[in-house]
Amino acid sequence: AASRFPAAGGGWDAAALRQSVPNPFFGVPGAGEFGTRATIQQGQLLRPFPQFGDINMYETTEGGRRQYHALIIEVDKRLSPSWWGGRFSYTWSSTKDNQFGESSTYANRPGAPQNYYDLDAEYGVSFFDSPHRIILAPMVRFPSPANGAAATLLGGWTASAIVELVSGSPLAPAMSSSASGTNLGLFGGRQRPNLTGDPNISGSDSERVATSTNPNARWFNSAAFQNPGAGQYGNAPRTIGSARHQFRKNLDLVLAKDTRIAGSHTGQIRFEILNVTNTAKFGGAGVDANLGSFGRITTQRGFMRIWQLSFRYSF
Repeated sequence: AASRFPAAGGGWDAAALRQSVPNPFFGVPGAGEFGTRATIQQGQLLRPFPQFGDINMYETTEGGRRQYHALIIEVDKRLSPSWWGGRFSYTWSSTKDNQFGESSTYANRPGAPQNYYDLDAEYGVSFFDSPHRIILAPMVRFPSPANGAAATLLGGWTASAIVELVSGSPLAPAMSSSASGTNLGLFGGRQRPNLTGDPNISGSDSERVATSTNPNARWFNSAAFQNPGAGQYGNAPRTIGSARHQFRKNLDLVLAKDTRIAGSHTGQIRFEILNVTNTAKFGGAGVDANLGSFGRITTQRGFMRIWQLSFRYSF
């Protein structure tokens, strides 16, 4: 397309790709939908198999690339025979791939590459990249009386917690589907914008999330991007590792009491508080750099604080 339709400043004339020209497949039964049309878009005739429309089966393994490097530190201490124990785990990692169709609960992304004929250009920071992950899971056994009623009431108590701290997903900027179609004329590729500044916006989580009292809040800065224009690919990478969604934090607590009933039969009462701090986990920001929704977070993911009381009988 670039060689057939040169435009000023390089690139190509996207409007020329959308022009109607006589259809060489008109009246050909084997041409399917194109066999009944007298005209056809000029860009369709430049495709590798012009007699077909969109072929929506991508290479699912061939050509896919992913590279993962990590440093993992773990410290474990058994609870028995001590009165305390637990695990500490820290993972420092880097994940890179060219998997443009990945999805996540906590981030949005375009579902198509910029150029279907250059998937190597999609290689970069993975949409699932999480450079820092900390898991802290301490457990404490409370001392109990040796015997008698006091042992029944006060014995067998343990307390535990799970703390998780996780880096957010990188920003995956794109132009909207309509703008991509107008600018490229390439049947579905999602044009990326030009990166011209820093997409990050300072402030706390609550200050950067759109609310009824602050509807114009932004997590990412749209002024950091520009429309590449017609017939040009944007220079922004598929993902920007320096601009990330929410750094998620979660704390769960469990208080449990085990009581021996008879022989190997035991009963356990568990009181659990999930998301003790009632910290909100947010959905992804809008990624279409040319729309007013870009950089806005308006949804919440996960759950708020949950209290649970349960009983378990083991035999």
